[in-house]
Formats: sequence, C-alpha cells, structure tokens
Amino acid sequence: MTSNSVQQSTDPEGAEPPSTRTVVVGIDGSEPSRIALEWAADAAAARGAGLRILHAVSMPLVAVPFGRPIRIPPTPEVAERASALLADAVEQTHKTHPGLAVETEVSAKEPGPALLAASRSAELVVVGPRGLSGAGALLLGSVAVRVSAHAECPVVVVRGAAPQTKPGRIVVGVDGSPHSTAALRFALAEAARNGAVLVAVHAYQQPVPVGPGMLAASGYTLDDSALVARTTEYVSSLIDEARTAQAADVDAQVEVVEDHAAHALLHAGSKAALLVVGSRGRGGFRGLLLGSVSQAVLHHAEVPVAVVRP
Repeated sequence: MTSNSVQQSTDPEGAEPPSTRTVVVGIDGSEPSRIALEWAADAAAARGAGLRILHAVSMPLVAVPFGRPIRIPPTPEVAERASALLADAVEQTHKTHPGLAVETEVSAKEPGPALLAASRSAELVVVGPRGLSGAGALLLGSVAVRVSAHAECPVVVVRGAAPQTKPGRIVVGVDGSPHSTAALRFALAEAARNGAVLVAVHAYQQPVPVGPGMLAASGYTLDDSALVARTTEYVSSLIDEARTAQAADVDAQVEVVEDHAAHALLHAGSKAALLVVGSRGRGGFRGLLLGSVSQAVLHHAEVPVAVVRP
C-alpha cells in the first residue's frame, strides 16, 4: 500500500481488520467528522503510523433461513457515494500530509460496530462528537459514547474547532487508579510527541460530618496546605513512575484542587490541546465501562477528549 493508493473494501460481519499500525478515523461527510479527520491525520503523522479512513454505510440485516442474519451489500448508488466521500477525504489529507500512508474502508455495518471492529488492531480510534444523524439537543452522539466505552484501544472524541497549531497543554486526570495510570502514560506519550506541557490534575473533596453536633469544627477541618503538599508529592511520584525514555524531558505540572473531579478537569482543560481521562476511576463499578467522571467530561468538554482503558 502506498500513500497515493485508495483501498476500499467491504468487511463481512465479524471479520478481523488487517493488523497494521494505524490510526482509524470514522467519517460521514459532516463538519465534525472533517475536523476529526484533520486531528487523526496529525496524530498518525506524529506517531509515524498510517491512517485508515472508515465510512460505514449501515446496510440493513436480512434474515437467512437456518442461518445468521447477513447484511445486504451496498447498492451501486451507495457504493458510489461512499467512494466519492472517501476519495475527497484522501485528497484533503494528502494536501496537508503528503507523505502520510492512507487507506480507506467502506463498512456495511453501522458506524459503532465498524469502529469497534477496527479498534482491535488500531493504535488509536478518532471520532467526531456526532455526525449527520446527531440531534442538536444531544450533547454527544451515541457512536462516540459506544466507541469510547467498548473500543480495544484509546479513543479520541474531537470536539471544538480545527486542530491547534501550537503544542499547548495536555491535561490528564490522576487519582492513582489503574485507569488513571493508563491515561497518564498515554498523556505523557502525547506530550512527548507534540512538545506539549503535561498538566496532571487531582481533585479532592473534604468529608462532610454526619451532623452539625457530631464533631467540633476543629475536629473535622483538614489542613489544606498539608494535604495539597502531600498529594502533589504523590501525583509527582506517579508521573515519574509513568515516564518512559521518550517522555523523560516532558515538562510536567501538578494541580491539586478541592473540587469535583469532572468539574476540575473541565476547568483545567478548557483551553487544552487534549484532555485525557481513564475510562473510570476509583469510584467506578466493575460493570461500568465508562465512569461518571469520564462521561461528564465527554459530554461537556469543548476540546478533544481521549478515553483510555488499562
């Protein structure tokens, strides 16, 4: 495969995607997906990886006697529209990244299952917040939520304007859980690739007494300065443990704030180049693939958000 080739294929139900080092991006012709494509091309170039542009045409399933349902193949009209959409995406990508290896894929599946299948061999999956089918009242499309929750690689949901030209800051939430450790490693690697500053945010909330007569004020008031100092030291140690040789020189800062975790991350990451969260933190139930903090950040952030699973 060369950087000038346009590979189109229709994946059968349950088929494994080719195992290559790629960044996968889903597009549907909408403006959010165009911005996601730009972000994904930048990410692939920074990684030295290829870019796979995926378009799902959502062909219906039909019942087969004594067998599993199968999808109707794309009609010539659908295939022609998909081919034109992908060809335009490849052309736009090569204008900004002429040396980038690009392949395309037409999937008969719905966007969510198609991207989840692609995540099995991808280094990163990139999606827009919602596409042509997204209702204006929804804060985040169902495809972005589903892929973020179930993908087998990190997922970036690109919100806001076109990618920043300056490295800026990469903000990551840290609470010491395995999910936040994975997010921290991902954030360090991204900061190293892009020459960005890493900001590790840890939020805490003081315990509330059962009743006003249970404890005197002096009995339950925390020493904020000592708490912040100890927590800053702890988070700094987590950063040092997560550093690799590649990220040895990343400028890392620690912010410890008394706030709800989601609000603290949204505030710290409001102008960030990327906001990174674990799929769930210390309060997450094992059965939940996305915790309350990661869901809140996904729904309300105005910058690209990466969701990372251990």
